[in-house]
Amino acid sequence: MSPRRSRRTAVALAGVGAVFGAFVLVLVADDRHADSTSTVFSGAVGGLYLGAGLAARWRRPDNAVGLLMLLVGIGWFAEDLQISTDPAVHTVGLFLRSASSGFLIPLLLVFPDGRLRSRHDGEDGEEGEGGETGPPVVAVVDRRAHPVAAPVVDRRAHPVTAAVVDRTLVAAGCAVAFVLVPVSVFFHASVTPNLLLLHPVRDLHEVVEAVQFVMSGAVVAVLVWRWATATPPARRALAPLLVVGVVGALASGLDGAFGSASESSHPPLITVAHLTVLLLPLTFLAGVWRVRLGRTAVAELLRRMPLASRAELREALAKALGDRSLQVGFPAPDGTGYVDVEGRPLSVPPGRQATDLERDGRRVGVLVHDPALREDRYVLEAVVSAAALELDNQALVAELRESRRRVIEAGDEQRREVERALHDGAQQKFINLGLRLRLARRRVDAWEAGGASGGSVGGVPGGGAGAVELAGMLDDALAMLEQGHAELRVAARGIHPVVLSEAGLVPALRSLASDLPLTVDIHAAGLPPLPEPIELTAYYVVKEAISNVLRHADAETVRVELRCEDGALRLSVTDDGVGGADPAGGGTGLLGLRHRVTAYDGELSVRGGPDGGTVVAVTLPTGGERKPPDEDGRDGSLDQGGRDGLLDRGGRDGLLDRGGRDGLLDRGGRDGLLDRGGRDGPLDQGGREEPLDQGGREERGEPG
Repeated sequence: MSPRRSRRTAVALAGVGAVFGAFVLVLVADDRHADSTSTVFSGAVGGLYLGAGLAARWRRPDNAVGLLMLLVGIGWFAEDLQISTDPAVHTVGLFLRSASSGFLIPLLLVFPDGRLRSRHDGEDGEEGEGGETGPPVVAVVDRRAHPVAAPVVDRRAHPVTAAVVDRTLVAAGCAVAFVLVPVSVFFHASVTPNLLLLHPVRDLHEVVEAVQFVMSGAVVAVLVWRWATATPPARRALAPLLVVGVVGALASGLDGAFGSASESSHPPLITVAHLTVLLLPLTFLAGVWRVRLGRTAVAELLRRMPLASRAELREALAKALGDRSLQVGFPAPDGTGYVDVEGRPLSVPPGRQATDLERDGRRVGVLVHDPALREDRYVLEAVVSAAALELDNQALVAELRESRRRVIEAGDEQRREVERALHDGAQQKFINLGLRLRLARRRVDAWEAGGASGGSVGGVPGGGAGAVELAGMLDDALAMLEQGHAELRVAARGIHPVVLSEAGLVPALRSLASDLPLTVDIHAAGLPPLPEPIELTAYYVVKEAISNVLRHADAETVRVELRCEDGALRLSVTDDGVGGADPAGGGTGLLGLRHRVTAYDGELSVRGGPDGGTVVAVTLPTGGERKPPDEDGRDGSLDQGGRDGLLDRGGRDGLLDRGGRDGLLDRGGRDGLLDRGGRDGPLDQGGREEPLDQGGREERGEPG
């Protein structure tokens, strides 16, 4: 039956039941006695069954629970016909005096998934089982969760036994209600004349009551066993039914054992039995309300989920669904299946349900959950949608982060290329030009000296004002060249810190601090070697933070702290300036750093210091195990003093001599390409150019 037709049928049954119930209530209103239920109570019970049944059938047209509740409501009104003092109506009522129980027993046994247990239960969950953990999710993920695909409880009983018990109880209940009770009418004597009475047989009535008692006990036993073997989510669904059903069955059974209401009045038992019948439709409504409450859990889930870790996401989903054993499958890196929160291949154990998480037709994950969650279908669907949205968002964020990381790394590589090009190209040309200018200056000096002595250099008479003027021009050119070279070195170092690549983070920071007009204290004891992208990011954070201090903070001291703990580099830059920094870090410099930091799954924050000033804090995951520091807790690439291994023992650049001068210079601070007298190395020991002869003449330019 199609859902639309099923809903129409439910509306028709509810309408017929309401009209029939109203007719019966009016018909027997004046005939009720002390041992019968009141008109209001009977109307309330029947109306609740009809209303709850219609709501159930409308919401779940494929579930038999709603249909059975409608039939119980109609049967309840039919039972009231036996109260009538009209012999004909009373006789019909005797035939139908157990009509509601004929539908109530199946209702108890099929709640909440709407079907009886089958001998095939569990086969779907165990199909293709390769071991105790079941098949990989990738093999079963196509089997979508369906509202009536399997029972909601974990049947530890043999499926054939469970199916036989359920069907036996249903058949027995129907036989008692619609066969044994109607047959007993022919032998049942009552106060109101029974038009079909053949011969009163009291013992037959007691037999019927005893059978009803046994039936009640059997239903109680099945409900208790079902609850005991159910999973936690299924127990929550069955608990209201168990309480109401057990109490009602016991009350009805005891009342049946001690005598019917018309022959031996037991008001407490009757009241309890009637109350449980009244509460049974309310248990279904409580289930509907539990779904409504579940929406609050979904709202809380949506609040907690954004960019949560895998473990946090699983915990949030498990809490929202009330299934602590919930597993979340994430797409495997190789794209062949799913893995759990710990990265292990995910399987579906027997008795569990796998539900796809899809977004725009793409599978973004899978939930492995208790089948009982299907009864909270709307909550399950809401949680599945929320989980799919979050996993899709996390995938998009990961793609964005990876894209940003590639852009950053490409930019860093371009910086290195530019720095190498400047170092190997322009700087070398500056050096060569400087050497040539120095050589020309030497020749001018020699020319000037030759003029003073009346000699010549290279056949050109020396001396004169021209030599002095040329010497001054060369000196100016050399000064400008040295200034340009220095500026080029600074620019190249700003493009990419060479010392960072060659020596590491701490030496690079110390090199950066050495050129600043304020005190910078660097504390990085025991800092192990880090991945180059992490070191580069930390370097730029410190550089930008100090740059902001110089521009805005009016500080005298900056403290830089670096430490590694819990698999992350924790960096802070604290100044003693005026403070008042924007916590949002809206400047373009910090904004770029935020992008760089988040590209490596890090966090950057800006806050006021405890004693004023500003604190820039960064946490950067280091990506696993790192090379441990040396025995003294220092970086293995540093010397015994904790300094850069490329620096000398005084902390100076290893390319410099012990006086802090360029290693290419001699001990007097002169160019190492020059001789010990400060003359150009290619010149002879007298300061002359090597191609000149011993007398200072050009070998090929002037005959000896």
